[in-house]
Amino acid sequence: MDEKENTVESLGSNPSLITLRNAEQEYGERIDLWQAGLLCSDCGNEINGRFGSTPSGDLLCWECAIDAQSDEENQLTVNTDPTKATISESHLHEKSLCDYVVNVATGCRHGCKFCYVPSTPGVSARGDMLDERAEVEDVQRDWGSYLLYRDDLPERLHTELETKDYWKHTEGGRGVVMLSSGTDCYQDRRAAQITRGCIAELAQHGRPVRILTRSPAVVRDIDLFKEYKDLITVGSSIPSLDDDLVRTMEPNAPPPSARWETLDRLRKEGVRRFVSMSPTYPTMGEDEFWNVLTFLKALDPEVIFHEPINPRGENFQMCLRAAKEAGRDALADELEKLTNHQNWIEYAIEQIDLVQRLADEIGGLQIHSWPDRELIQSTTGELRFKLNDMKDSVSPEQFGEEPVEESESQCSLVEDPKNIRSQIRS
Repeated sequence: MDEKENTVESLGSNPSLITLRNAEQEYGERIDLWQAGLLCSDCGNEINGRFGSTPSGDLLCWECAIDAQSDEENQLTVNTDPTKATISESHLHEKSLCDYVVNVATGCRHGCKFCYVPSTPGVSARGDMLDERAEVEDVQRDWGSYLLYRDDLPERLHTELETKDYWKHTEGGRGVVMLSSGTDCYQDRRAAQITRGCIAELAQHGRPVRILTRSPAVVRDIDLFKEYKDLITVGSSIPSLDDDLVRTMEPNAPPPSARWETLDRLRKEGVRRFVSMSPTYPTMGEDEFWNVLTFLKALDPEVIFHEPINPRGENFQMCLRAAKEAGRDALADELEKLTNHQNWIEYAIEQIDLVQRLADEIGGLQIHSWPDRELIQSTTGELRFKLNDMKDSVSPEQFGEEPVEESESQCSLVEDPKNIRSQIRS
């Protein structure tokens, strides 16, 4: 309906969720799906509360969505996520990323070997549910083979934002909401439609949003990003420009070259941008980092977050196996060395320093390094103080009217790189 209550477009007697979400995007208005008299495509009952969808987009009432069997899509098991969660507080303010996260699904089709998400309570504690909904035997080893969607998340988020009377706002997180920390929010059409609805709700309620995705599909929502340009920043993970290397660790994700092109498109459209250069690998030397940073500078991002790979957990062993299976012997050998704690400490600190030094030489780059707590605890003297200050610093991005000063802590760690190891405990 338009402002004069004239019918602009008829969506039919029982439109699919795809049709409804497309109409919301086209006309820039939220459709109240809980009060629209829509019927479940399975049982025929009216939908007046939570709902789900079939893979083809047919609407399901909550009872039918929960009773539905999982479906297979190109070796991916999909179903509806029964979680009640909408928006959750996050500790990612410690990385100057956000205070809240919104995850549009559980699972991820990219299947990145290094991904820490399966080890977090939001996934690891839901093993029984994942087994029931998607026949998941091991949440870490099966990562990349299951995806449970939260189709009604925009509607539930709207309700929560309307009634939420407290908003967390830390120095590092600045009240920002991140989509998504536990999955890729634009990995496919279904996830992207959920994501757009959530971004619209957050922006309309004046909440700043950080979007992190590896998918070129993010450009579908450029209109929304431009409408709320002061509230929204969009980024992608580009750890290396070597598509083959990255494919070894991120087997189902778009290549870094496509991610670069996507961010360049956003640059041309005037959308705020950032880059996550994480995780970087021990085979990457000075020449490769120079090349990567030079290419990233062309994107003119507000900040480049950086973190070397961490050998902690089962996910690192999956990285090691992936390198061996791909025949990348040099990478496998270097990763194997990092299982020695002392080797990893030295490698990670030296790589953080290298990236900061090169960025300073290139100029015009804002690097925000993420030193792990173990790195700080393993150092002494001035190096320890610098790493600690680096960890506590705030990214140079501005959200709202709050001024942000450039951090003096994000810089090279020592005047002479040869002196780093003398300040590392053995």
